Amino acid sequence: MTTVLTNPSSGMCTEVELRRRLTEALLSDIVERVAANPQTWAPLVGDGRSHTWARVPVREDVHVWVATWPTFQGTLLHSHDYATSAFRTVRGVLTEVRPDERGRLLPRKFGPGLTSVIGPGEIHDLRNELVDPAVTIHAYSERLTSITYYDWDAGAITESGRIHASNCAGAHNWPGA
Repeated sequence: MTTVLTNPSSGMCTEVELRRRLTEALLSDIVERVAANPQTWAPLVGDGRSHTWARVPVREDVHVWVATWPTFQGTLLHSHDYATSAFRTVRGVLTEVRPDERGRLLPRKFGPGLTSVIGPGEIHDLRNELVDPAVTIHAYSERLTSITYYDWDAGAITESGRIHASNCAGAHNWPGA
């Protein structure tokens, strides 16, 4: 790896940081572009009775999904391991919960038109806490190959398990193949 600059006070960043920022910007752009074209995702939306994922084709080498969130559906605390992801709400409202540096779980509401980026290894949970179904567009780069789940107990977060794409495609909370 080549470092672009080792002095962070100059405002320039390392190659790794630059790559991370570009990946996050690309994924945000993709979910926003897909969301703006309902003809690409609306036919893939589930009936709202179960949590469904459907692949949305895009020209980039990125995995994009439309997810349907029924009433009170959530993902549990998890990370996408090595993948960076972005999601954008297109219908309904989701609550994203993330732990802060003191172990508190902080919620943030995402209604239509709002995008969130989740870096590699960052922990979060998505929940539909409302009666009406919600729909989101998600993009992942690298391809999502595993998800690590976590337990939260009074500010302590511990790993509780990991699932891999090779044996979980189509399973609950896993985007289909």
